[in-house]
Amino acid sequence: MHEVQTQFAELISAKPLIVLSSFHGYLPGALLALVFMTGYAANRLWRGLRQQTLSANNGKLTAIGVLTGLALVVIGNFVINAYWQNKAEYAGYKPCPTLTLLTNRITMQAWSKNEALCFDTDVRRIIVRGTPDETRQLAAHLNARAKHQQAKQQFLQQEAQRKLDNSKG
Repeated sequence: MHEVQTQFAELISAKPLIVLSSFHGYLPGALLALVFMTGYAANRLWRGLRQQTLSANNGKLTAIGVLTGLALVVIGNFVINAYWQNKAEYAGYKPCPTLTLLTNRITMQAWSKNEALCFDTDVRRIIVRGTPDETRQLAAHLNARAKHQQAKQQFLQQEAQRKLDNSKG
């Protein structure tokens, strides 16, 4: 649940770059398969302690549950990730191209409002693990960089104005 809340917070944060995880898309199917496997193990243990035989249907039911869980891993991952991608696109984000950011993270993808950020060396240096803290650091860095550029531009304009005034006088 914390991961879901974190993703919602990232989407509404209006940061220039966010990271979405696809890991929790696997959870519904994995949990269903785990429930059936645990149920089978508990039933076997209980029947073994009471020296009762297991019914043939017990294994079949477990197999059906586990296979359903595995199918749900694939389907659930697709559906849940499509949901997050639609939310990100609606918020104005576009996915960074493959092999630009977070190349060492299989279940994470960077989304940016400006595709140039996906190729920025400062962004690559800051966004390593894809945590919300890193995206906060990046937003602060980009804000500071923009202020620096603005101050530099203002200085150059003042210098140009001063040269112009000196050439007139």
